[in-house]
Amino acid sequence: MVEADKTLGHIQQAQATTFKRKYLNFESFATTNETITVSSLATIDNAYLAKASDGSAVTFTKAGNVLTVTSAGLTDEHIVGFAVGT
Repeated sequence: MVEADKTLGHIQQAQATTFKRKYLNFESFATTNETITVSSLATIDNAYLAKASDGSAVTFTKAGNVLTVTSAGLTDEHIVGFAVGT
């Protein structure tokens, strides 16, 4: 498991009086089948991961606040990400 190393930005926007959604930018290093926990969120509703080197998309699955990298052939790849959740 890898913790999202660095939160690059954090914005909260009220959608309703009792509901807030967070938008996070982060970066990390990941290997295929490794998990990334975004501890600033309890649940990730949507996310995007990309290689920092060339901007190409990195595939993943999500469960709760954990992203599992599924792109083949990655070894300690520097990635950047964007996540939306609560």
